[in-house]
Amino acid sequence: MLALLGGSRTSKATLLKCLAGRKPLNGCLTGNLNANGISAGTFSRLIGYVEKLDAHQPYLSVRETLQFSAALRLGQAISLTNRCIHVELVLNQLGLMPYSNQLVSSLCDATGRTFEIAKKMTIAVELAANPSILFLEEPISGLDTAGTLSILNILSQVSDSGCVIIASLTHPNVRALSFFDQALILTQEGHEAYFGSIGSNCNELLDYFVSIPNSPYYTIRESPISFVMRTLGLGIKNRVNPPQNFAEIYKASSSHDITKKEISSMKKLTKTRTLKGLSSTYPTPYSQQASLVLLRTQRFLWRNVQYTFGRLTGCMVIAILMGSLYFQIGYNDVYSVASRALYIYMQVILIGVISANNVIPQIGTDRLVYFRERRARMYHPIFYPISWAVGEIPYFLIATLVVVGIGNSMAGIGTGSASDFLLYWLVLFVFTLGVTYFGMMITFLAPVPTLAAFSVSIVTSMWVSTSGVVVVLSDIRFYRWMYWSNPFQFAINVITTISFYCDTEKCTSACSCPRLPDGSYVWDRLANARSLSHNRIGTDILILSIMCMLFASLAFLFFIVLKHNSPPHM
Repeated sequence: MLALLGGSRTSKATLLKCLAGRKPLNGCLTGNLNANGISAGTFSRLIGYVEKLDAHQPYLSVRETLQFSAALRLGQAISLTNRCIHVELVLNQLGLMPYSNQLVSSLCDATGRTFEIAKKMTIAVELAANPSILFLEEPISGLDTAGTLSILNILSQVSDSGCVIIASLTHPNVRALSFFDQALILTQEGHEAYFGSIGSNCNELLDYFVSIPNSPYYTIRESPISFVMRTLGLGIKNRVNPPQNFAEIYKASSSHDITKKEISSMKKLTKTRTLKGLSSTYPTPYSQQASLVLLRTQRFLWRNVQYTFGRLTGCMVIAILMGSLYFQIGYNDVYSVASRALYIYMQVILIGVISANNVIPQIGTDRLVYFRERRARMYHPIFYPISWAVGEIPYFLIATLVVVGIGNSMAGIGTGSASDFLLYWLVLFVFTLGVTYFGMMITFLAPVPTLAAFSVSIVTSMWVSTSGVVVVLSDIRFYRWMYWSNPFQFAINVITTISFYCDTEKCTSACSCPRLPDGSYVWDRLANARSLSHNRIGTDILILSIMCMLFASLAFLFFIVLKHNSPPHM
């Protein structure tokens, strides 16, 4: 167990990331990384990295989270049974068995140890990959004494099982640091001030710094860690003595010579090699990655009551309200026809605008989890947006069926025949899916969710205004191009045609096509005013489907290409 101490505010974290093979946010990473002679290209698959931020999928259980990590990172050589046994052992080792079936979002016990449980879970997710080296960013930061001892006891057990532990710490007490075997202490500039054994109650560490000439006076009342930090000018008290170059002092010490000889002897015994069977970037094949990520997203959607079932309930309420408001309106006059057309217009607007905006905060909530998984190289990044695009399909099928089945049946619109009903449902489903993909696309395009929400609101407002209902096509001047690139327009026109079309050219004296009081046919009047055509239904549905696929493809492209969708320190 090695503790990283000292340094500036960011130097420990930067060094830890570099040792794990992660590139710094600013600057570049040079040199060679080897672990027992294994080069960095392959040993990155054998490490675990516990980040300071505990980011986990809120709608997975603790056991499912570990199983997800194990399935993606252990590789195909480990059978399903052995993976499950390994996950159970990790849960037991970290004391998470009582919480194993709880959702992450509900993790809390009677004593309020939520933060400690979350930290244990972050460690467990990495141990599920069975790493040979475990890096940890500030594993005991923010914990009370009991939580600190619990985490350090677990890490000590993991170390005894053969896993190397490298953790960054900020001003630990003597009891906490005594769990570690060695310490690497950095100066303010990031150079080595000490690398060696800690000793019982930090005796070896203390003896080294006390022996340095012109070092501050040490009193027995002072904590050894506080003394070391004060000596390096990193403590709360400022140094009174003249500054010294502790990096050069360490290089000239016997401790450095002993460490250097030990490393040289290790290098002679170890030859640089690569592990067989680890040529691929990811431990699992792409097909398994896709299925696992899709299953995880489906669980997120199914268990997210506020989003999924709130959406379904909202669609049901909209259907009942609109169905009762426009209940069985006939074709008595121009106003009745306008009311039936207005029902379609309002239905499309409500469903479209709500769907485009609702998806933005959900993806924003899940983004930190994706960043952690991306840095761990758990799966190819393209599967993340694809899982969201595919995962939404069954829910929109049900939601649009509720809207059409309840609302249209009450209003008597689009229910003339089974084919009209199914076609109406299909068009509304494709449109709803398309505007949701548009919201997804803007979410991946915008650097922050608030900007995405603002952009979606502006664009959908323009689409609604240029849909050819309030302002007909012949009266649109400057934004006619937006009319032809408008999914609202295509959806409203197709649905209106399905609901009102009647072949008036074949009408005789006993024609059943509805007429207005002046004797003109309803369909002819509406088609002339709105430039509608029954022959264009197939074309409009095709264009709507193409726009749906285009928005999805652009969402995938923006997610992969744009830098703000990639986590720092890759």
